[in-house]
Amino acid sequence: MTTQDNICSAIEPAYIPGTGIQIQLLNLRHIKAHHHENGLEILYCLKGHVWGHIAHDVLEMTSGLVVTFDRDDVHNIFADKDNLCLIVHIDLNHPDYDHSQLYNTLYSCTNHPSFLRYPDQVETVCDMLLAAAYVNASDSETRTEKCERIHRELIDMMLRYFEWFSLEDSPAKGIDKYDDRFHQILEHVMNLHHEKITLAKLSETLYLNPSYISSFISRTTFSSLTEIVNYFRCFHAEKLLLETDLTVGDISSMVGFSSEKYFYKWFKYWWHTTPLQHRKQFYRYANRKEEYYEYSPSEAKSILKDYIVDRLVDKFI
Repeated sequence: MTTQDNICSAIEPAYIPGTGIQIQLLNLRHIKAHHHENGLEILYCLKGHVWGHIAHDVLEMTSGLVVTFDRDDVHNIFADKDNLCLIVHIDLNHPDYDHSQLYNTLYSCTNHPSFLRYPDQVETVCDMLLAAAYVNASDSETRTEKCERIHRELIDMMLRYFEWFSLEDSPAKGIDKYDDRFHQILEHVMNLHHEKITLAKLSETLYLNPSYISSFISRTTFSSLTEIVNYFRCFHAEKLLLETDLTVGDISSMVGFSSEKYFYKWFKYWWHTTPLQHRKQFYRYANRKEEYYEYSPSEAKSILKDYIVDRLVDKFI
């Protein structure tokens, strides 16, 4: 397998020692396409306008919006004017949480219904991001302890309120056993996407009736098991498209599609373009120089202090 390191690469964040969190305050112009194998990235746009790509979505952000980049989400970011972006990376290898749950959960962002459904919790997440950034910039003796506490609280909030794939408007929503059942289905598909997955095989694994599973899935973000399976096949195919020189046919076979034609159909359904067009688009971006300014702790502390004060004033006056 040959690689295309100039298109997309995996980046390991530089977490604050003793914590599972990295915090950066940036004025950015271009962040090259990349992904994180073991971490969740949260971008909070404090000022200005940024755009780019995140997996199968086009990213459009203005002041006050938050977006999450999941583990292995390929993403890049652009801007043509001054902006202020708070970027927080969260380590998913956390000893206090079930590893498979953190790794097999995909999170939503501010244009997703779950963010619209929980506006108070969105505000809390924004407050925690600002608090973490301010504590980090202050470099106090308790910085490590406070940042790690915020790290855990952020994970709790994201898991509780902001899963992207979830039960939708159903009597089962919010009931642990049904949430767990959906996670079991997703985990099974994520781990075995390259194999043939059928309702019959899934029913044997979960000890559930195939008709029940089909009905259950229809009340989730997806409409069918076929949609779930082919989404995750395309998700894994995107990394191979951008990190290797493998042919579309080879990638199609590796991720589990029965034919190249079927791969094209589902990739266009989810990514709104063909696999080759997607590769060519990101190849053009790869030749653009990465450019951003990262504020020093002293600069960040001053900027964040003013921003936090203004935010509190707007809330209560």
